[in-house]
Amino acid sequence: MKRDHESNPEAWEKDPVWDLLRQSPCVEARPSFADNVVRAARLEPAPQAWWKRFALPIAVGGLSTAASAVIAIVLIVQQPAVESSIVETTPADSPLAALDEALRTEALLVAADHPADFTDAELVSLIAY
Repeated sequence: MKRDHESNPEAWEKDPVWDLLRQSPCVEARPSFADNVVRAARLEPAPQAWWKRFALPIAVGGLSTAASAVIAIVLIVQQPAVESSIVETTPADSPLAALDEALRTEALLVAADHPADFTDAELVSLIAY
């Protein structure tokens, strides 16, 4: 029903909608209406908070995300087993100590000039000594 705010209230009462409402039958509630409403209110479960309705999906999603992150970190951190070559060292007081130091220096120079000829393990063992 449209109302023009500037029109007078007497014209509103002459609206045909009011005639239809006057013709509608009057309905009264049954005597047990109040008891039925109270019983329905007691049987209805208590409403949960909106965030509790999402608790299970969030918990399951959070656990799966955390598990995926842990697995990814373990796989990233885990390095493949590198077979290290055994390098024998000679004591410093040995007569061959000077020759051994010259050999290592020469090996480092060759490795610096041609690093593609050596494996990673060999380069690390050369640098470490």
